[in-house]
Amino acid sequence: MVALDIVRRDLVRYRRNPVRTALLFAIPLVMSAIFALAFGGGGVSDISIKVLLFDEDDSLLSLLLDGAGNASEMEGLEIVQVGTEGYEMMERGEASALIHLPENFTTDYLDGKPTTIEVIKNPSERFLPNVVEEGVHIGAVGLSEISRVFRPELEQLSVLTSSEGFPEDLAIGALSAAVNHKMRDLDRYFFPLVVDLETTTLRPEGPEEDAQDLNILAYFLPGFSIMGILFLAQSATRDILLDRESGLLRHLLTAPVTPIDYLLGKCLSVFAVTALGFTFLVFIGIAAGVDWGPPVAVGLLVLASALASGGLLLFVMSLVSSERQGDTLTTIIIIVSSMLSGAFMPVSQMPAFLKPLSAATLVFWSTDGFTALIVNAGGLPDIVSNLLVLTTVGVLLMLLGAAVLKKKIEHGVV
Repeated sequence: MVALDIVRRDLVRYRRNPVRTALLFAIPLVMSAIFALAFGGGGVSDISIKVLLFDEDDSLLSLLLDGAGNASEMEGLEIVQVGTEGYEMMERGEASALIHLPENFTTDYLDGKPTTIEVIKNPSERFLPNVVEEGVHIGAVGLSEISRVFRPELEQLSVLTSSEGFPEDLAIGALSAAVNHKMRDLDRYFFPLVVDLETTTLRPEGPEEDAQDLNILAYFLPGFSIMGILFLAQSATRDILLDRESGLLRHLLTAPVTPIDYLLGKCLSVFAVTALGFTFLVFIGIAAGVDWGPPVAVGLLVLASALASGGLLLFVMSLVSSERQGDTLTTIIIIVSSMLSGAFMPVSQMPAFLKPLSAATLVFWSTDGFTALIVNAGGLPDIVSNLLVLTTVGVLLMLLGAAVLKKKIEHGVV
């Protein structure tokens, strides 16, 4: 069959140009790896903030910080007590940040003297050091407010701690009474709290793996894979313009090959290239520890995504008159739709006015389907709407693109 011969010829073309093919696959793999490394690699639960604590004061605050790092509620925070070698460790990038409590920090604080908590951030990390900085800033503000409210009591505590021997019972009782009296005065302002915080963690039903334990690559690879096969579809549909410019199309049409035979072969070729490319990326993800979900659901979503990608790019390429025009227009469409649809960031984090635009892109329906399978541990019933949208729109766009190209071929434009 002529159409199958065209498909076979196009597949051989990719095999004979391995550098070009490798570069197309490198786009989603490299970008996924960069994002995964930026957010800590491994699984989401493996992301940890390592903080070095250099306490020259040997104060109570350092004990509180060390206890916070060991608390179950602060899982992912590791606090390591260090000396001056902590600066060298920061130079080697061995921690996200270093907190330095200067000598006489506690004494100066109790006496009401200005003092400073120093935070040294790791410049090679973008997000985690900022978390440490904000946390220390909140703590510093809290200590400052306590100092203002309890200034007389803190000064009295400073006198008691600086005196030799054990303080008198009467002095301790007076200090306790003063603190208790002031707490009673503050009780009506703080308790009960006007605004309370209640958190709930949603977990998938059944024995599925907790979303926290997902390989972090699973959050990025599907979106970037969709973007990658769009570039693959761009390359496959560009071959139609290359066939015209090289004279191959004219040569084929002089043989017993009709425009319909040629376009049918090209449509099948675009679909085959994108489907095989996406399947390859799925296997790469599996090798990297990504659990894509139920095989049947994943396979159908891969085919539907390949059909939608091929149909979109074939339709766009049918509207342009040159290869350069096609490359420019399709690249803009691929990048913009990928940014709008959640390939670079979750749609939930986007401004409200962008969400309707996101839902208008085919990339959204594909990434949303993979999110349902991977993150939400869903199955085939959860992605039926995604499959219908991708398949319907993909078939319609491919038929429209083929119809436009057929008309151009008959008029000698292509």
